[in-house]
Amino acid sequence: MKQAVLQAPERMEIQEGDPPALEPGDLLLRVESALVCGTDVRIYNGSKKRNVTYPTVMGHEFAATVADSAGPLPDGLSRGDQVAVYPLLPCGGCVACVRGHENICRDRVAFGYQLPGGFSQFVRVPKAAVEAGNVVPVPGVSAAEAAIVEPVACAYNGQLLARAQGAPRMLVSGCGPLGLMHIRLALRLGVERIAAVDPIPERRAAALASGAELALEPGDAAAGQVLEWSEGAGVDVLVVAVGRTDAVHPYLRCLAPGARVSMFAGFGGEGSMLEIPANDVHYNEWTVVGASSCRLDGFRAVAGMISAGELRVGDLVGTQLPIDDTVKAIELVASGRDMRVGIAPWL
Repeated sequence: MKQAVLQAPERMEIQEGDPPALEPGDLLLRVESALVCGTDVRIYNGSKKRNVTYPTVMGHEFAATVADSAGPLPDGLSRGDQVAVYPLLPCGGCVACVRGHENICRDRVAFGYQLPGGFSQFVRVPKAAVEAGNVVPVPGVSAAEAAIVEPVACAYNGQLLARAQGAPRMLVSGCGPLGLMHIRLALRLGVERIAAVDPIPERRAAALASGAELALEPGDAAAGQVLEWSEGAGVDVLVVAVGRTDAVHPYLRCLAPGARVSMFAGFGGEGSMLEIPANDVHYNEWTVVGASSCRLDGFRAVAGMISAGELRVGDLVGTQLPIDDTVKAIELVASGRDMRVGIAPWL
């Protein structure tokens, strides 16, 4: 098989060898599509170090077909089934896990980090992940649509944490693929009206096509226009879908009383600082909430939505490149010029 192995930051090697050997209880998956996340860009360039070990095979957003197993297949799975893989394997015993926050377990292992991920033609799913239910069927859609389950599930997690369901108004800051996912998912969750900001005209157009009522160039003027659009009431949820502090600061003045700010995107620098006036938080009862990865139940819920055609995602998938061009795919994601770029391992 062929796989892209990151030996160290910015040192990628394309290697060929045998498919991984299975131990009792393991599954072997044939990867059909693996998408490149902004986090993968940061792992590649070395700006993200937490939970990353080298060498590593990146790719935590992938879909595959069931190729083989070392023992009986779990109930509900057959050879040839299309699946997506929940990428996290939490420890189950730490404070985060015990309190129901297994997605932020500090002792977790994950595909694309410590476990070889989807930038490969085959992936071994260890017994523990099989038994935990990490392999989730996603029938009836393309492999790329099945691979996008993971980032949509991350958006779903962020929206639940920000109590977005049924909110009167939302502002999405950043209209890349994940920002567009937020818009579509918010409408699915009953958000009544959505505005969006992004510097790229094509992405503003995509935001409108995704269901936003208003799409503006970012900045102080946009904040005023959003406030006017909300008839002075302000927005109830601000989703920060790009890792920049200037994606937050201008829009604080258009937050409604009791608003929630979802710090959804990861920020490139560990020392990135966000400044929010303490009295504004205090007197307006604002909530600022983080959102990291997703939970398994949310992953399964989103897989069901996509399989059932309840959430349109196919047009969010952009260029697909062969494994030999993994670095080009990462660079294309970093450029922001495309939708969800991916690796098609059998091209």
